[in-house]
Amino acid sequence: MPGPQARTPSRRAFLTGLAAAGAAGVLLRPGGSPAQAAESLSTAATRPLIPSDRQGFNRRWFAEGLQMLCAPTRAAEVTASLEAAIAAHGSDVKVVSGRHCYEDFAYNSSTRAIIDMSGVNSAGYDHATGAYFVDAGCDNWSAYRTLLNVFGRTLPDGSCASVGAGGHISGGGYGLLSREYGLSIDHVTAMDIVTWDAVSAKASLRHVSESSTDAAERDLFWAARGAGGGNFGVIVRFYFADPPVAPAYASLWTVSWNWADITPRGFRRLLAEYADWVAEMPGLHFSLLKLNHVAAGQVSMILQMASAPGADREAHLTEVGRTVTAAQRRFASAAPVAPGQQMVQHLTLLEALWTLNGSGPNQFGKYKSSYLRTAMPDDQVDAIHHWLHAYPDGVPPSDMAQSLVQVDSCGGAINRYSSTASAVPQRSSLLKLQFQTYWNNNSLVGEADTGRSAIQEQAHLEWIRGMYRDTYSAYGGVPNPARDPHRIVDGCYYNYPDVDLGTHADGRIDEALTLYFQGNYRENRRNLVAVKQRWDPTNVFNHAQSVPVA
Repeated sequence: MPGPQARTPSRRAFLTGLAAAGAAGVLLRPGGSPAQAAESLSTAATRPLIPSDRQGFNRRWFAEGLQMLCAPTRAAEVTASLEAAIAAHGSDVKVVSGRHCYEDFAYNSSTRAIIDMSGVNSAGYDHATGAYFVDAGCDNWSAYRTLLNVFGRTLPDGSCASVGAGGHISGGGYGLLSREYGLSIDHVTAMDIVTWDAVSAKASLRHVSESSTDAAERDLFWAARGAGGGNFGVIVRFYFADPPVAPAYASLWTVSWNWADITPRGFRRLLAEYADWVAEMPGLHFSLLKLNHVAAGQVSMILQMASAPGADREAHLTEVGRTVTAAQRRFASAAPVAPGQQMVQHLTLLEALWTLNGSGPNQFGKYKSSYLRTAMPDDQVDAIHHWLHAYPDGVPPSDMAQSLVQVDSCGGAINRYSSTASAVPQRSSLLKLQFQTYWNNNSLVGEADTGRSAIQEQAHLEWIRGMYRDTYSAYGGVPNPARDPHRIVDGCYYNYPDVDLGTHADGRIDEALTLYFQGNYRENRRNLVAVKQRWDPTNVFNHAQSVPVA
């Protein structure tokens, strides 16, 4: 394979080559003249490729055919970059911010151009609009740190510090303060987004909100809050008129149980108590239960307790002490706490956010998700228990030490919004599950799907697929609320994409997108397909699970 420098000439040479190739009818796929392409490219933030341009955060994903990288640093460059990239490569253009997509939506064999938003990464207060803002290229940590340190504000964003806002917020923005403040999209009051007009072959920067005079722009704003990733345009900036005032303190209680002390009956009790506990939990409390594979030796739980508005340190500490004592009594019936595996840390909010950072190193991974409206039924608990004790063929037992089911607390303020207020319909759930498996090896960049590495990958995929299928066997192997008369399951989270649910290629895209968006996908008056038809009728913005035009 030729090296990056061989694939990408200098900017001047590339511009000359683009115009020449366009005149020969090779590069100008979607329309427009060579002169238009050259004009766009002259202001686009292109640069020579480097090896990391082809690699996603997940080491499984690699764009071996990448030919063009645009790295804009301001809105005008985003517009020019999109025009130049589409002129050169048509619909083989992808947009990234933090590169954390769980699937190969951006980094795959068909991608020819990437618009990397990493350089559009400011956060602050915009006097022109009278609102706070976070740019799409900001990572969670930068957004948290700037809003909190400079303005005393925060967002209910996720725990992984290096995840980019462009994908995270547009997909919902679920995080550590969501039970008190809702999803991040519930606080977005406007967006700057670059859309594409195939007729004129021009990109346009739009400021959209619920106050937009154009009804179609209001629909675009609705859709981009929950389904904005890779579907309608390039989000440049999110605005927040009144984001939450940041809590002053956050204490963390961490506790672990040895698998050797947990019986199948105790495992059922643990999950039942956890669900009841979450149902009663104050909004400023957030918990995650890590059901690690038995190879890890332990099951663990973390509770974050943020301070109430106006509460001083002593009042906060008193509340934390009362909460932890009650929780200890509550979970004592499941299994004895592992010796030395219980701790309370009293931190500032910023310290707590960093302590819970879950980005981790670059590895290989596969993920699945589900929402639950109620406690997990026994058949689901037993299926998870079985698979957390199962070792797949083809890998050593130690390879499963990072595999788990993480059960996060949901509900609270998230459920105060209508299922049609944004594209995210899951507004009645108690728990949110993320099935995860990770592995690593010494394969070379771009060669992770060959040889021994391929055997390792297949073992992990079969393991997580088997667990998911068995856990939701009552509903056809997925958490499909349409097949659940008891209203227990509530679909899947679009920000945790899973191609096993269905794709355009396998003809099951409707199944997948219905699990993510339910009636907001096609059925409701305001629906994603209609928005796609209006704003991207030529399907320039596409990926394996993108919203279809029809």
